[in-house]
Amino acid sequence: MKTSIGSGHEHNVTNFNTEISCILTFGPQYNPSVSALTISELNRLYQQGVEVNRTVKDNEIALDNATAARANKFEVFDDTVTRIINAVRICGTTPQIIDQAESIVRELRAKRASTKPTDEELAAEKAKGNNVRQVTLHKGTFERKIVNFEKLQQLLNTIPSYRPNEPELSVNALNSSLTEYKALNDAVVNAQAALDASDIVRRAFLYTEGTGLIDVALAAKQYVKSVFGATSPQYKQISNIPFTRPK
Repeated sequence: MKTSIGSGHEHNVTNFNTEISCILTFGPQYNPSVSALTISELNRLYQQGVEVNRTVKDNEIALDNATAARANKFEVFDDTVTRIINAVRICGTTPQIIDQAESIVRELRAKRASTKPTDEELAAEKAKGNNVRQVTLHKGTFERKIVNFEKLQQLLNTIPSYRPNEPELSVNALNSSLTEYKALNDAVVNAQAALDASDIVRRAFLYTEGTGLIDVALAAKQYVKSVFGATSPQYKQISNIPFTRPK
């Protein structure tokens, strides 16, 4: 029987359904004494597999949406900072204050990661197929921008002469922007945490030794082999249905 092409968590669940469909054609001769291999239990396990995959996919979509919303808000971030520092330079404040503001802006624009990832974080990102350096820089960039934007905002609050006529550059407007930056970044962090948690659950469901979907699928193959024989049409029908484990 034709099976799914490729590998991965989703394919494992899809191929498990293919195996069940084959087993259903074997009739009453498929009658295992092990309850985990009964048709009803196999179907229950398959439905759980569909659900864990759906949860991960939903969380991936949520992360994509949160990331896009953050990126959209930050599109004009650098331009806004440039406008702020220019407004500070001409507002009549002291050279020392201007130097402080320019120092914060230089730090804000510095392109470096805020923290070095742990070995566990490196391994987790590699397992997802991500470029670890890019992930670290990307995460650090937004957090650094927010931290330094808040420093700049705090400095602006101490400058009596900083009163631009442009409403979007006012202290109140920038306070609101800072709140939104933080909220959007928190949404990404929370979405990433939810995705990681659901992926851990999925991996445990699929690959736990003895009770995971993969081991149950392989055990069902062995049972068919024991009942019908290694050269039987029944065993040949399911023997090549692929199940893979992550490396």
